[in-house]
Amino acid sequence: MTIRVNFVSLGCAKNLVDSERLLALLAEAGMILVPPDDQAEVTIINTCSFIADARAEAFEAIDAALEQKEAGQTGHVVVAGCLAQHWGNKVRKRNPDIDAVVGLSSREQIAEIVQRVVEDPNPGMKTSSSVFVEPFRNQIYDDRARLRLTEAGWAYLRISEGCDRGCSFCTIPRIRGSFRSKDPQLILAEAEELVNDGALELNLIGQETTSYGLDIGYEGGLAQLLRQLNQINGLRWLRILYAHPATINEELITALAECEKAVAYVDMPLQHINNRILELMNRRTTRQETVAILQKIRETIPDVALRTTMLVGFPSETDEEFTELLEFIKELRFDALGAFMFSPEPGTRAAHLKKAVPQHIKRKRHERLMLTQQEIAFDLADQMTGKTVDCLFHQELTQQEISDLHLEDSQRWYRGRYAGQAPEMDSECYIGSDTELALDTITPVTITGRADYDLVAVPTS
Repeated sequence: MTIRVNFVSLGCAKNLVDSERLLALLAEAGMILVPPDDQAEVTIINTCSFIADARAEAFEAIDAALEQKEAGQTGHVVVAGCLAQHWGNKVRKRNPDIDAVVGLSSREQIAEIVQRVVEDPNPGMKTSSSVFVEPFRNQIYDDRARLRLTEAGWAYLRISEGCDRGCSFCTIPRIRGSFRSKDPQLILAEAEELVNDGALELNLIGQETTSYGLDIGYEGGLAQLLRQLNQINGLRWLRILYAHPATINEELITALAECEKAVAYVDMPLQHINNRILELMNRRTTRQETVAILQKIRETIPDVALRTTMLVGFPSETDEEFTELLEFIKELRFDALGAFMFSPEPGTRAAHLKKAVPQHIKRKRHERLMLTQQEIAFDLADQMTGKTVDCLFHQELTQQEISDLHLEDSQRWYRGRYAGQAPEMDSECYIGSDTELALDTITPVTITGRADYDLVAVPTS
């Protein structure tokens, strides 16, 4: 029997790579992927567990799948990914009708586990539920042969796994283990495979990319890897995501400036800027060091786009310290910025810190921070008008999308990104044209305005 699988992918870019590999393993075993509303033998949910909101989203998806199981729309439910790795037995206890819980440690066995679940003579019974979770401490998987979920023109390239930074608020080491660099030859082979599959843009990811190579004695680290990737024929854009301010160095900044395929973009989550809060977070850097790195990046890489992430409402954060963060954001004027409200994650040191910030104050601070960034982002977007940039086209808009965005409906409209916009987390470009444009190509466009955070453009004549 051919097993039909409904697959739900949640979480970050690292999880997406896992989802793409899981799908490939299922396909290699002869299973087929079906749309969410189709009848399926198995529903697989690849989950995130980074923060409470991510777990809530995962449990919502699990509950929906179990409702489909009860209604007969799906036969079995398998929970995979970070939540499975982090809370395997808790997941099973909460939902005993789950047929299998598959941790990160068992990723490569997914097809075998699904086959076993489908052949179980007592589906849905507590005795048939299985937890496949082992410590995920030393593995670093080969991510080649993926069934990609991204558009054809771009892909994520994972270069490391786990993290040793030890931030006091973070669960990543408990879920994905200590930092491990992927072998550089394996990375290059995967990059070649992705480019041969049509990817013009590769986005380098890991829990923390800028420590790459330190654990394996790879001379030159991320800077050297970047220079090697820069030589791949057919590749147009290379992007660094998840840089850590304590491990980004001048050698890497120089490589970003010198490698013609490296886009002028750095994603560097800072979390905060007040020295006392940074110490409580165990960020291993100071305000002064952070500012120096940011200045060096801007001095060395012309027109660089800087993205960061901040964490508000950390235990004992005072009004004055939050104001310092706001003023810093106004001064540095990041091109893109995301923010989270602190949540006490079980098993982390920060969960036991005293002087918790009340939830209503967290929400207020989060709103103030994002409104501050909105004003900056709108101003920077307005300054883009009239500029010509290369844009990666990846989708034609539907008439409904054109109407919802209040775009001129007499034209064809396309969604894309210029080099200063990272996939899935930054703003986008909407390109209007009187003629059909080729998708998954990089083409010059001229910015004509903005639609909120997004840019509006036309092909450059």
